[in-house]
Amino acid sequence: MSPNTESPVEVEEAVARIDSRGARIRRKQLQQTLSQLQHDGELTADQRLAVEELSERLVDRLLAVPRASLQDAARSADEETIETAVSLFE
Repeated sequence: MSPNTESPVEVEEAVARIDSRGARIRRKQLQQTLSQLQHDGELTADQRLAVEELSERLVDRLLAVPRASLQDAARSADEETIETAVSLFE
């Protein structure tokens, strides 16, 4: 597999899977948290927005390392790392 042909596609696919899984988990956890906060008392629009923004920042920061690792793997044609990442986020 050439680093200039298939690897970038695999990396893009892996990053998309990482982002997709992170978004699904974030939405689920956000909904559960917002529901709990609403149940415990009135949640203002500002509070809701703050929780939503926090969830986005957390996911983005947690997934930054896998994304960077994949980009590094693509630059060095490290197929094993790319394949591992793809399998982890299926």
